[in-house]
Amino acid sequence: MVLGALLVGAVPLPGGFWNALRNPGVGRDILLDIRLPRVLLGGAVGALLASAGCALQGLLRNPLADPYLLGVSGGAALGSAIGLLLGVTQPLAAMVGAFVALAAVLVLSRGGGAPSATLMVLAGAALHAFTSSILTFILSQARREESAGILFWLLGSLESPSYGRLLPLLSLAALAVGGLFALAPALNLLSLGEETARALGLSTGKFRWAAVLLCAGATGLAVTLNGVIPFVGLVIPHAARLLVGFDNRSALPTSAFLGAVLVIGADAVGRSVLAPQEIPVGVVTALVGAPFFLLLLRRERRKLG
Repeated sequence: MVLGALLVGAVPLPGGFWNALRNPGVGRDILLDIRLPRVLLGGAVGALLASAGCALQGLLRNPLADPYLLGVSGGAALGSAIGLLLGVTQPLAAMVGAFVALAAVLVLSRGGGAPSATLMVLAGAALHAFTSSILTFILSQARREESAGILFWLLGSLESPSYGRLLPLLSLAALAVGGLFALAPALNLLSLGEETARALGLSTGKFRWAAVLLCAGATGLAVTLNGVIPFVGLVIPHAARLLVGFDNRSALPTSAFLGAVLVIGADAVGRSVLAPQEIPVGVVTALVGAPFFLLLLRRERRKLG
């Protein structure tokens, strides 16, 4: 998948992949300075979203939990846009927006007890509509050139950052994904039920908020890097559990790997189908994820009778 993503693009590699890699020139510059950073960025974003989705599904014990469906991505996008306007550090603003959005969904869906799966999806949809309306207003007030760039970013578009900017972002992504991996043993305990988890020594209240912070941070960072990419955090964890089972110690790393593969592949498809024009990554993942979400929703409806 990585090799395929390096090969496709608006401009063919002169002399092919190996010739471009071995010989200095335009082909090597395209390969190492444009396509490779983009592939690495896509892998990081996919790993962040998929591992955050897997952790959220385990934390909330809700198969429909996903940063996009719960409005967390929308909150991160709004925070990032406001950060741009106010001159605040974009990753920090996006993480704050993601945390506020996720906390709001949890509060709105609680209904006097544990968060309801149906109420969570409804609260997420309402929050997504709210953040989208504010983002639309921001777009309407921006100059045409700025609004076009923001819109393309909101649709989920990978760029080719310089290595000076990319390496710190990859380091942050690695820390966030590693933090989500560290949640796995506690998520396994939580899957046994609240009372059992407490009896086995887990402080469920503190753990939930720590996990919410990590999931919000990972989502905020992913949105900062790449805009809003829907359904990666929904589809991939289910695929991972089909492959390795429900043990989060295996499911989380597998989700991160498959998420990276999906986003890299979606970007390659988006760059090649209408070349030299590009289809945003978020559009490609939405085409894959929306039917899957409808199937999941139908299955949950059958469970409810």
